[in-house]
Amino acid sequence: MQSMLDAPVTVLPGIGEKRAQTIRALGLETVRDVLFSYPRDYKDFQKTVAPEQVKIDTPQLTFGQLTNLTERRISRGRRIIQGQLGQSLRLTWFVYHKGHGSSYLYRKLERAGRLWVYGVPRPGLFGPEMSSPEVFLRAPKYPLLPVYPLAAGISNDQRLRWAETALKHLEFLPECLPEAVRGTRLGRREAIREIHFPRDWTSYERARERLVFEEFFLFLLGLQRGKRHADGIAHQSDGELVKRYFANLPFTLTKGQREAIEQVALDMEARRPMRRLIQGDVGSGKTVVAEYAAVKAAASFGQVAMMVPTEVLARQMVQRLKNSLEPLGLAVELLIGNMKAKEQARVRAALESGDCNVVVGTHALITEKVNFRHLTLAIVDEQHRFGVRQRSALLGKGNADLLVMSATPIPRSLALTMYADLDTTEIRDLPAGRTPIDTRLVDPVRRDEVYRYVVTRVRQGEQAYVVFPLVEESEHMDLKAATQEMVDLQRGPLAKVRVGLIHGQMGKEKDEVFAAFAAGEIDVLLATTVIEVGMDVPNATVMVIENAERFGLAQLHQLRGRVGRGSKPGICFLLAYNLSPHSRERLEVVRRSNDGFFIAEEDLRLRGPGDLLGVRQWGQPFFRLADLEEDTEILQQAAGQVEKLLIQDPTLASYPELAGELERVAW
Repeated sequence: MQSMLDAPVTVLPGIGEKRAQTIRALGLETVRDVLFSYPRDYKDFQKTVAPEQVKIDTPQLTFGQLTNLTERRISRGRRIIQGQLGQSLRLTWFVYHKGHGSSYLYRKLERAGRLWVYGVPRPGLFGPEMSSPEVFLRAPKYPLLPVYPLAAGISNDQRLRWAETALKHLEFLPECLPEAVRGTRLGRREAIREIHFPRDWTSYERARERLVFEEFFLFLLGLQRGKRHADGIAHQSDGELVKRYFANLPFTLTKGQREAIEQVALDMEARRPMRRLIQGDVGSGKTVVAEYAAVKAAASFGQVAMMVPTEVLARQMVQRLKNSLEPLGLAVELLIGNMKAKEQARVRAALESGDCNVVVGTHALITEKVNFRHLTLAIVDEQHRFGVRQRSALLGKGNADLLVMSATPIPRSLALTMYADLDTTEIRDLPAGRTPIDTRLVDPVRRDEVYRYVVTRVRQGEQAYVVFPLVEESEHMDLKAATQEMVDLQRGPLAKVRVGLIHGQMGKEKDEVFAAFAAGEIDVLLATTVIEVGMDVPNATVMVIENAERFGLAQLHQLRGRVGRGSKPGICFLLAYNLSPHSRERLEVVRRSNDGFFIAEEDLRLRGPGDLLGVRQWGQPFFRLADLEEDTEILQQAAGQVEKLLIQDPTLASYPELAGELERVAW
């Protein structure tokens, strides 16, 4: 029934094999592709104004008698055509014509007499003028003329004809949304027809709303469908081991931590596999939730694997878990690439035999050599540093529950798409005693004062970071410049304190510098963004961020979270050297707020989802029409409908058309 839609584009008029190769770059290979390749814009022909009524600087369609038509040569091969429409509107076209007679456009205009033109009037010496307007010899066919994405040698008129022809086969396109899900929205066929050739802006908006909803619905359904009915491991209810863990905690849990633990407990005790994301601001205490989950898994005779992005973070995390879990009788091990082969083999053997309860590691955990006796919980820390494939590889080591932790709050609209296969928990409150970081936007002329202040705090026994904006460690010129600046600081304002230098291209030496800083053997750590994640040095109280305008807001928030983690308050100086009004607005957001969730929303508003730090590596999905910033409300409606449908029919057995469309889209 749908075979015509899947026919190659060569069945459409004017598309041979050669042209089919050209338009493949536009994603057009079948008739269906043409239907689902939407206009990028529209020209508004709904209203025709008289030449005397045109508005300056506004695109519009006007109609009248063409008079005073002339053509003259202005250079070899180039000519100018001028005329007047109605009483007052002057028209100008520039054409290329090397022949002796009149140009083709001049002859066309001469025969026409009366015509429609579409363009933008500008003020001229003798009234309004239009330069190179589009010409129509009859009234335009469509009130809103679609404007399509084009490729070399392909005109908008051609694309328009292909769309018209493809729409003749619309009868073969099934409705994929169940009636209860669709509600009062347009049917699929009507929406496709109206998005290509809307009757007015209202019909366009209705068509767009339906198709945006469909895109979100299919995407979310595809990600969430699998997690609803798979069988997992049902962990035991909390017992003596968990009670001992809580009794040993040296602090009181926050409300957010307690709620997160309750949700994790319900997930882990259910037969359905846990797939939960814990989002918490810097210092919100997410690790306690991970520790609880690890103890719960071990109490059910399972093993736990925690994957973290860097070896430094792995070493810090394993030390923390040893302190928390070994008093309970649990064996905690480290597995990273930078370990002796003999030691790696010992840890792998302990995992395979079951002698190791909890392992913390980097990508080394997902190599083929690593096997578990009974992995029932996988924890991924700083999720945005890992791809979905790496997460799946860890889960593939056993039929495990999954707990994902992120200290990089992201807007709900992005969370619904990037983490659509995960249930999300937010920890918004901070532990008692944590004070907001004093953040100051400083004019570079006061740079020396800032570094004198750093030295003052160091002499009081505290430590500091200085961060340089080398985002990509492959930018050799950037690295060279940053390294030189670091050397200049060592020889200049920071000459009298102990300084360490670190960047991503350093090898084993990087871990040694980190360790020396953590041990208090280095006063000031000069670094690139390698310190963004996981550095926990309670004695560090001051941070200076050079060229702060080059960082994303979420990244600035992450970086400043490295200070003020102990008993003393933290302070962060933002030094900006190219401060445009837009840059100032962005940096003021960080200066005013310590709320990572608010900052993430503002980052999305100011930069858009395409540029938001890390979105591309997280796997920002491609939508034809949907916009994550503008269409948040529709996204949330789609998420609600997906939830309802999967509770009612997790296998989609009652909805074969929807299941088929899901299979075809294959997000």
